[in-house]
Amino acid sequence: MKEKLLYLEESKEEMQKEQFCKTSFERMFMSFDPPVPGTWQQNTSSTASHMVYLALSSNLGDRQQNLALALEKLAPVVHIQTISSTYETEPLGYLDQPRFLNMVCGGETTYEPWELLLAVKALEVAIGRRPSFRNGPRVIDIDILLYDQLVVKQENLVIPHPGIAERAFVLVPLAEIAPTIVEPGSGRTVQELLAHIAQEGVTKIVSADKFPS
Repeated sequence: MKEKLLYLEESKEEMQKEQFCKTSFERMFMSFDPPVPGTWQQNTSSTASHMVYLALSSNLGDRQQNLALALEKLAPVVHIQTISSTYETEPLGYLDQPRFLNMVCGGETTYEPWELLLAVKALEVAIGRRPSFRNGPRVIDIDILLYDQLVVKQENLVIPHPGIAERAFVLVPLAEIAPTIVEPGSGRTVQELLAHIAQEGVTKIVSADKFPS
């Protein structure tokens, strides 16, 4: 009981950030046509294309279907070029919840980092995510892991994603599709980072070529 109360207290900041992203997203798209989440397209006014890697996870409902739906809805935002296998892992932090399915996808986008963040947070809501306590269960979670070799440290946006170097459930699928890419925060490749952490409890359950389209 005390553990859950602690996480409920810690969740206030995370819920505020989610609300910030949701509000900012709504404001940003007020001038777009149509201003409806889920109808945006790639930014054709910019010719610059950026390589991004996103982590997807789910532990509520039909987890595999949630991941597939997230990939489908990401298509107008990121031209997905590669996806990892799906891995099942124990929850991190708050343990009294179902196991997670995790995967990573990589692709190109014309969105700037802030635009991408707002878009993926809106996608989470569209798929069914609701505010919860920190590290709590969620229908879908989409995190920006890498954006080119960019390093961003702002209040509501940090790239590379915090904790990427210590999380096997992120590094294992990322190493599967991009082992030699350099994580700019450490200067090490993904493969090198993975070699320095324990990988127990990360179980492949669906190979990338078996993932439902």
